[in-house]
Amino acid sequence: MKNTLYLVAGLLAAVVLTSTRQASAQCCPRITAPTGQEYRVEYLTVTEPVQQTAYKKVVKTNYIEEEVTSYETVWETEQRERRYTVARQVPETSMRQKRYTVSRPVEETVMKDTSYNVTRLVPETSEREERYTVSKQVYETQQREVIETRKVPVRETTVQERAYTVSKPVTTFVERTVDRGGYVDQVSTKPGRTYQRLAWQRAGEYYDPALGKSRRHWPGLFWTPMEGPARYEVNRVYHPNYVSETVPVTNYVQEQRIEQVPVTRTTFQEERVSRIEDVQVPRTVQEEVVRKIPVTTYKQVVERVERQTPVKVQRLVTEERIEEVPVTVYKTVLEERVEPYEVKVARVVPVKRIVRRPVTVEEWEPYTYTRERTRTVVNRVPIVSDVSVVVDGPATASTSQVSSQGVSNSSPSAPQPTPIGMPKGDSEIGRANSGDPANETPVSRK
Repeated sequence: MKNTLYLVAGLLAAVVLTSTRQASAQCCPRITAPTGQEYRVEYLTVTEPVQQTAYKKVVKTNYIEEEVTSYETVWETEQRERRYTVARQVPETSMRQKRYTVSRPVEETVMKDTSYNVTRLVPETSEREERYTVSKQVYETQQREVIETRKVPVRETTVQERAYTVSKPVTTFVERTVDRGGYVDQVSTKPGRTYQRLAWQRAGEYYDPALGKSRRHWPGLFWTPMEGPARYEVNRVYHPNYVSETVPVTNYVQEQRIEQVPVTRTTFQEERVSRIEDVQVPRTVQEEVVRKIPVTTYKQVVERVERQTPVKVQRLVTEERIEEVPVTVYKTVLEERVEPYEVKVARVVPVKRIVRRPVTVEEWEPYTYTRERTRTVVNRVPIVSDVSVVVDGPATASTSQVSSQGVSNSSPSAPQPTPIGMPKGDSEIGRANSGDPANETPVSRK
């Protein structure tokens, strides 16, 4: 019975191995080495980094020097004379007598009685008795029961969910138009001031619109419109230069996350405690005290002090005086004066300047970046061609060599896959490693 079971198990293993080989032969192509070993072909996709050079457009600004002529106003100073008549005051001095009355003070010394009374206090000391009641505190010890309520802290730790927001940077490229212009000098001309002045005109004819006919005027002075010299001004004018460029813009995207946070909560529980303590109870006792107090009495005594004080008295004495006073009389005299003065005259002078004009130039600048390139690698995996089934009974250890480990390629004695294009002997096939990148050979797929 046991021999029959071993035979059935061997046949089932042979059938499973045969079906596995047929399925592998259908999905993958087979090749045969010169040693007679069969292999199946497996395709692997490998990704490797490749550096590549590209070009980007760069806008640069160059400055070109140009010569620009502008006109400036130069002020020159001229010396001129101005004549005018001045009325000058000439003084003439004469003497005259002046009579006036003067009051002169005269001092006299007079003795004045300044006697005064002095009041002096004389002290007298005596004693008297004072009776008063004093309250004293007397303490007595008593016992009493004291009940206290205390709060005992109790801590509890719980886990709560806390939601918070994280800002993640996201960079995008936006095309915008930038003004790369600058300021240049621009010369403008302003007409001179228009005014009316008397000018000599020759005899001629002119059309009178009021009469509707030509009239003749005689030579003479007429009001004629005149125009002053023109002025030249140099102004700084902004010239725009719009350039398109790509600018990286970084925006922050809000992302909400949830984390577990331990929270400790403290609660207080009430607890009643009873104890007996000694208490000092005060009691008031009345006591009469007699003391002597010294009393000082002051009596007033009046004394007379005699004193004579000299006093100065002023008296006015009137007298007449005569004084010689100079009198000045001013007489007006006309005289002619010449005054030099300066006049500033404007003159327009051309000035040449070197101006730097910005010029925008576009250039292509190379830069290097890394990208991933995929390629296909073809490996060959050896196929097990022999299956031995031995049924000798339960006592032998090699009852069945075909098992689930014999079918798979993970057994140490089974041959390992070998890349195509590198033929090896039977001893080298067992040592080949299909996962080693050094043994891979790139093959182009048709």
